[in-house]
Amino acid sequence: MDYTEINSYLNSFVNFESQLHKLGPGDFNLNRVQKFLDLAGNPAGNLKIIHVAGTKGKGSTCAFLAGILQEAGYKVGLYTSPHLHKVNERIRILSADNVRSKDNFSGAISDDDLASVLTFLRPFAAAIQNEGNILTYFEILTVAALCHFANSKVDAAILETGLGGRLDATNAVDSSIALLTPVSLDHTRILGSALGKIASEKAGIIKNSHQKVVIAPQEKEVMDAILHRCREFGINPVLVCPSRYENLKTGLKGKHQILNAATAIETAAILKTMGFKISDENIAEGLKHIRWSGRFELLQQDPDVVVDCAHNAASAKALSSTLMEVYPYRRVILVLGISQDKDAAAICSHLKDNAAHIILTKANHPRAHLFTQAEGKEYFAGKPFETIEHLPSALEKAMKLTGPKDVVLITGSIFIVAEAIDCLVKLCTNTKV
Repeated sequence: MDYTEINSYLNSFVNFESQLHKLGPGDFNLNRVQKFLDLAGNPAGNLKIIHVAGTKGKGSTCAFLAGILQEAGYKVGLYTSPHLHKVNERIRILSADNVRSKDNFSGAISDDDLASVLTFLRPFAAAIQNEGNILTYFEILTVAALCHFANSKVDAAILETGLGGRLDATNAVDSSIALLTPVSLDHTRILGSALGKIASEKAGIIKNSHQKVVIAPQEKEVMDAILHRCREFGINPVLVCPSRYENLKTGLKGKHQILNAATAIETAAILKTMGFKISDENIAEGLKHIRWSGRFELLQQDPDVVVDCAHNAASAKALSSTLMEVYPYRRVILVLGISQDKDAAAICSHLKDNAAHIILTKANHPRAHLFTQAEGKEYFAGKPFETIEHLPSALEKAMKLTGPKDVVLITGSIFIVAEAIDCLVKLCTNTKV
C-alpha cells in the first residue's frame, strides 16, 4: 500500500473523530478492541505503558515525557491524536537516532511500516467485522501503534487517550503508569455534563493495584473522583505540585506548560524507581528541546503569525494568558474556527479581550462550526468582527489587516490549525513551517 491506499483503507472504517457531535456513550466499548488485540497476538503484552488521560495538556505532557526518556537514551513509542497533516504523525518512535531533531514529527512511522502493520492486521479486522462488529478508525490505528511499538522493541510506550478514558480504545491494554492531566468540561454529550462524571470516565484508566498513578492539580470535584478511584485499588498516587517547578525552562511557551512539564518530571521519577536511568540533565534537555507542533507555534515573524490548538474553554483561557505574557502590548488579529461539539460562548469569552479584530471562519472538516452573524455579535460584543466561511480567504484578510508589529493568532481546533499551516506555506514566503 502507498499512502493513498493507506488512507483509503483507514477511511473504510467508521471515523468517530468526524462524528463526535452526533455520538453518545453507547457508541463506545472495549470488547471489539480487546478481541482485535487477541487476534493480533497481544502486541502490548511486553510493553511498559504510560497511559495519559485528561482534558488539558495531554499531548504536551506526553511530548515532555517522551523527550526526557529520549534524552536518557531510551527508545520511546509515542501515540497521540489527532494528526495535523499525515496520519503517520500519530505513531512515532523517539530514540537516540532522532534526538533533538528539527522535524516536528521526527520518528513518525514510515508509509512502508504503516502499510506493513495494516496488511498484517487486515485479516483480523475483517474477521471481527464479519461477526457484525464495527471497528473504528481510531481503534485500528491504536492496535497498529501497539504492533509497531512491539515490533520496534521500545523501552516504553506513551499512549494518549483519544476521548475520555474508561471506554477509550487505548484502555484495552494494561499500563504501568496512569497519568491524569487537568480535567475540565469537554465532550459533554458523550462523557456527561457534570465535572465529577467526566473525571470518573477519565479515571477509568486506573484499573489495578499494580499501577502507579500521577495526578496533576485538579478542581476539588475532579480530584475527589480520581482519589476515590485510587482508593478502590489501594493506590497511593503522586500529586503534582507545580509550585516546586516554577523556575522550569521549557521549549513551549505559556505558564500552563510548567504544569505539564512538572507532571512529566514526576512521572519520570516513578520510572526511575522502575529501573530507568534518568538524570537531571536528561530532564532539563528533554524539556528544553521539545517540539510540539500547533501549541503556541510561531510560523513567521514581522508580522508574527501564531497557531494554537485551543479547542475548548480551558485551553482558550490558557491561550489568553500566554498571549498576554508573550505579546503584552501588541495588536492581535484573531482568526477563530471551532468544532460543533465545543462551547463556543466560553471559548470566545476567554479570547475576546485579546483581540483587536476578529475573523470567524471554519475548517474544511465535517465537525467544523459555521459562526453566524448573530453569534459574532453576541460573543464579541463591542468588537469589530467579520465572518469569512473559507479559511484561505480568512487568512488573506487577516494578513491585509496586519501591520509588521501586529500579531495574527489562528486558533480554535486542531483542524483549523492544520489547514492554516498548509495555507500559510503558500501565503507566506518567509514561513518557518
